[in-house]
Amino acid sequence: MTSSGSWSPPMDERIIDVGGHKVLHREVGEGPPLLCLHGFPQTGHCWRGVADRLSSRFRVLMPDVPGFGASDAPARHDADTVAAILFDYLDSVGAPTSLVMGHDWGGAFAFRMALDRPARVDHLIIVNSPFRELSPRHSWYIGVMNLPLIPELAFRFAGDRIIGSALTGWSSDKGRGVFEGEPLLTYQEAYRDPERVRSALGFYRTVSRQAFSKQVKLRVGRLIHTTAIEGGSGRRIETPTLVVWGMQDHALPPSLLPGIKRDIPQAEVVELAECGHFVPEECPDGLAEAIDTFVP
Repeated sequence: MTSSGSWSPPMDERIIDVGGHKVLHREVGEGPPLLCLHGFPQTGHCWRGVADRLSSRFRVLMPDVPGFGASDAPARHDADTVAAILFDYLDSVGAPTSLVMGHDWGGAFAFRMALDRPARVDHLIIVNSPFRELSPRHSWYIGVMNLPLIPELAFRFAGDRIIGSALTGWSSDKGRGVFEGEPLLTYQEAYRDPERVRSALGFYRTVSRQAFSKQVKLRVGRLIHTTAIEGGSGRRIETPTLVVWGMQDHALPPSLLPGIKRDIPQAEVVELAECGHFVPEECPDGLAEAIDTFVP
């Protein structure tokens, strides 16, 4: 292991082999494992502020999720495949059970972990991530990412600008200043490789195909759930669940919360009024406080 002195407290960071997949592993702190799963266009770096606040209580694990950042792309860009790799990752780092926290795409994978192997997920923490539904009006960018070749070309010629615009455009007014200097450069560098961009786009394209397949099946009278964050017909989240939502999210709006409350009735919900989409970096204090209250 190597130590990253730029983090406080110091963080251990290395590439590890997980069943033939290379995963960038980050770890800090001691205590029960807390697996933190990021979304796009970020990497595990986004949990830095939260880890600073929680490392005295938890062993905070912050990998680059398979298919994003410096971790290898999975064979298939679906939640089942990624969740299986993440369970193998936990085995590799000696964490048979873990608290699991996911933001954005990380939330989709966290939901699937809790659905597939609930005995291994002690608590589930979801941060601005939808469950079983999206807002088409706000999620228009998914359609753009499904266009052939155009997104890849856009990232090749204007990737830094696209990353910067996404980070500031989906943040609250208060949070936009967070993405300057090192944090912005970290994410821009992470997605300058065309293969990494292609892998990230693969998730959006897969979920779109699955959603289309679901609609076709519904129309022929077969009620089969096949979206990336669905667990199959009738499956429910039983794990103790905390949902933290930045209420100024311009990508995944608070209008998604009633559906989550309906589908996960036991969930505790914390609303952060002044926070946008990127809660871990915009409001690390609020998120850490909610976790401290939720987990005994």
